[in-house]
Amino acid sequence: EGPCPLEFSGAMAAWVALPVALPTASIQKAARGREPQPALQRPVTLAATGRGAEFAAGASPFLAGAAGLWSATRSRRRRRNASVQLAAAAEGVKAKPASKGIAKGVLARLRTRSPKTAGKKMKKMPPKPDAWELDEEGRRIYPWPKSFAEIVQTAATSTLNLIHEGETRVEVDFPPLPLADLDWNTCDVSETRIVDSNIQHAIAFSKLLIKDPRPLPVLDVEEANKAAKAGAEPAEPDKINELLERKFKKNPLASPNQKRTVRMLFPNKPDMLRARDIHYEKWRKMDRPDLLRRGYYNEVNDDTWEGPFEDIYVFIIAQNAGELPKIRSYVEKADAVAAKQGRVLRHVLFNLNCNKLRNDIAFFKTVVPFRPGLATPQVHFDFLATFRNAYLIRFGKYTMTVLRDPYNINYLGALYRAYPGPWQIFLQDEDGTYRTIDVHDKRPSIVAVKRKLMRAVGLAKDALLPEEAIWDDVYRPKNEKAGTLRIGTDFTREGFGDAQWWEADFDSECSEKWRL
Repeated sequence: EGPCPLEFSGAMAAWVALPVALPTASIQKAARGREPQPALQRPVTLAATGRGAEFAAGASPFLAGAAGLWSATRSRRRRRNASVQLAAAAEGVKAKPASKGIAKGVLARLRTRSPKTAGKKMKKMPPKPDAWELDEEGRRIYPWPKSFAEIVQTAATSTLNLIHEGETRVEVDFPPLPLADLDWNTCDVSETRIVDSNIQHAIAFSKLLIKDPRPLPVLDVEEANKAAKAGAEPAEPDKINELLERKFKKNPLASPNQKRTVRMLFPNKPDMLRARDIHYEKWRKMDRPDLLRRGYYNEVNDDTWEGPFEDIYVFIIAQNAGELPKIRSYVEKADAVAAKQGRVLRHVLFNLNCNKLRNDIAFFKTVVPFRPGLATPQVHFDFLATFRNAYLIRFGKYTMTVLRDPYNINYLGALYRAYPGPWQIFLQDEDGTYRTIDVHDKRPSIVAVKRKLMRAVGLAKDALLPEEAIWDDVYRPKNEKAGTLRIGTDFTREGFGDAQWWEADFDSECSEKWRL
């Protein structure tokens, strides 16, 4: 838009008629391939040759045609903008002004540096969890969660409570998808939908850890490491000693005002890069994306590993039991280097489905002689047993056949724990709601949860359970009373044994933290 620079044809004609010195002879000789220097010394004017009027007469039609073309183009542009505005007005939408060019718009935004907040809806924060209630013994009884946002928020709060009490190893475990879409006890944890859901939950969980304004407690390095190990020897002491011989730089960002940093660790580098590309928007929306970093389990064994610079390490999406020795190696080596620097690290096992991985160890135990480095029962007894549980949800869906109507009885329940609350057993009613039926101070076994659900549904006699509920769990007295032995029909319903291998072996585990 604007005045056409060719609309002053009359003025240009008058200007052409002025006695302007032009090297006419130079132009003619250059066209014939001669040297133009002599002609430059003899400037000739159009007025002197009498050709000024002729040149002006020939230039006027060209200038007039160009001015007409410009006027036509400008008219078409105005008509097009007017039609767009009329159409937008008819639809009730405010028309946008004509574009001034991409470059100008970008430069204007760069100059202002103001975010586009006009008309943008603010993201609603998840509702706060329902308030807990105190039971007769003064224990916190939590209600059943209503959404995954509440689950992640409660899990982060429980984790921070344990960390501020001095714990350095914490476990969080809950199904990443609804119960109708996923059986968390028997699923394949390497499925893409499960992996992506766990990554999204882990990012939201890590953001809440970063946003917590409370500073981490200052712990004595030697005492904290001694309490974390609980007397268990490291799996690779020679490699740890070799690692300590290297010189690691101190955290370049360490300062009194430095905010908390979290490192999410993936099973391998391809999974880390995939999460970076697919879930990039989750990182970009953070106020400080540099506080949430990415890594992988085996980076601690690379020569390029710079050392543990972060405050909290979150291990996610372990795909089989063979990943547990890698996690143990990372935790032990990172703690050793941090202790040399005078620091204490915090580690979180986030949604690794440790119960399923423990159950898979029985299979891997037969393959270990052929493939060294796979998980063995010692991984649980010396490593997983040192992690305190901050949050857990484990569903149990059962069916029992009885010799009376309705013959097949279905019942569903769940084991729930949110620290500092106790271990709660929920039963799902017919309307789909959950209610607490039992509370434990220590982690009940899987079979004990099933027996509690049987008693709540009214199947204790059909299942031939003892009259006293104290005999349902692995924490029962060692000297059983006479008459409490199970008869043959009981084994056909529940199988031999009333606990998994990792639940009943109290003597082999280095610590009972995982039960508290």
